[in-house]
Amino acid sequence: MARSELIMKVLVIEDDPEVGETISMVFSMRWPDAQVTVKETGKEGVAANRCDTFDLAVLDVNLPDIDGFEVLGKIRETSAIPVIMLTVRATETDRVRGLEMGADDYLAKPFSPFELLARASAVLRRVGAGARTSEPRILQAGQIRIDADAAEVYVDDRPVNLTPTEFKILAMLVENADKVVTRDALIDEVWDMNASSTDAYLVKLHIQHLRKKLGDSGVDPKVIITVRGFGYKVPS
Repeated sequence: MARSELIMKVLVIEDDPEVGETISMVFSMRWPDAQVTVKETGKEGVAANRCDTFDLAVLDVNLPDIDGFEVLGKIRETSAIPVIMLTVRATETDRVRGLEMGADDYLAKPFSPFELLARASAVLRRVGAGARTSEPRILQAGQIRIDADAAEVYVDDRPVNLTPTEFKILAMLVENADKVVTRDALIDEVWDMNASSTDAYLVKLHIQHLRKKLGDSGVDPKVIITVRGFGYKVPS
């Protein structure tokens, strides 16, 4: 069944009832059939994610019981669901910490509901779940094999659990095996934004995570190779 035939389910973990209601309203306006579940504590959010399957989570950092970073860590133990984090602490340190822990995007409060929708749409496009065909689309380069339709990654037949953003980056590199994929091309394709110095660090951070998950040496990587001054490539 195609993704468009399914009802989108969104988990919102936000302790401010007004903010939670606003998020629920704008998602329902954009996707009228969407099911939006709002939880006001971190523990309730973690429990909800374990009991149901969601397409997207919107997670506030400042929660009354456990903070959003701890919630994100618990979510990542069992799920690769796309996560957009919200915070009033718009520091680079917080943003980097969230991204390092597996968040897919970060939005500072107060935020425009329309910007949240735009970022949510971009994250969902990165997931890219479409109709399954009888012939799965397989991408392969070296030790890496990707089932693009099932969003599954294997290294030497070992399954590797990636976030949607990591999956999109790796798929783009493998699809262009032996070719250099520039940082700007990755930003344009994966994040749908213009390149900047901050975005350069964002790409570098996700490449580091990918190398670690793929068992690639950070000192002398062989799976994802840095081409200094240009970008990255995966040998075939």
